[in-house]
Amino acid sequence: MPARTDSLSELDAGIDECRLLIHLQGESATPGQVNALNRAAVVLLVSHFEGYLQGLAREFVDSISTGAIESRLLPIKLRELHTLPALQEVVSSQDEAQRKALLRKLDVQASLWNDRAKPPAGTLKSDRLSRLVTNAKAHVIDDLFAHMGDPRSVCAGDLDVPGDEEEISTVSIENFLTDVVGCRNAIAHGDRERKPTTQDVENYARTIWVLAERLERKMRACIDEICSPASL
Repeated sequence: MPARTDSLSELDAGIDECRLLIHLQGESATPGQVNALNRAAVVLLVSHFEGYLQGLAREFVDSISTGAIESRLLPIKLRELHTLPALQEVVSSQDEAQRKALLRKLDVQASLWNDRAKPPAGTLKSDRLSRLVTNAKAHVIDDLFAHMGDPRSVCAGDLDVPGDEEEISTVSIENFLTDVVGCRNAIAHGDRERKPTTQDVENYARTIWVLAERLERKMRACIDEICSPASL
């Protein structure tokens, strides 16, 4: 993979876009204008972060769905994601002809459970994994990475976030995500009392960037675990 994924590059550009809203707050801006720009920046920032998570999911699948990897090395939850809906479709069908047609299509899913089989490129669908990202809450991110083969809570623990003048702040990942997603949701649902400050927006942006870099490292570690010569 490249030194920086496309998803991280796109997030970088998205954060710059959010900071542009901050820079629009000139000295002549009224408190109402500053508040509106900050609220808009938070909504946009979280949307870009969700897009980053979806992109990370797609890049993960594209990296391992090459046709060269044995099924036994693919994460079980990812294989289940591609198998259980197809089985459920068969079970729920009330039409015999349709059931037969659906059963004939299960050959692709069956290859995911033959340990020595190498499912053809494209068997795994990146959009199926990316659709798990319904929001940027901690449990959603943890579930995404569980499907990548990391059963640990990737959102447990703290982040060291650089601030102004080289100071470092220690931030709980779960608490941060609860805060920033809660702020975005409150604004998006019309809560006029939720008024993030300009400093809040900058802190959110810095923390999201540090978290994104952490998640990218963990995604790469999952790929390396699957594709390493020792595994193969």
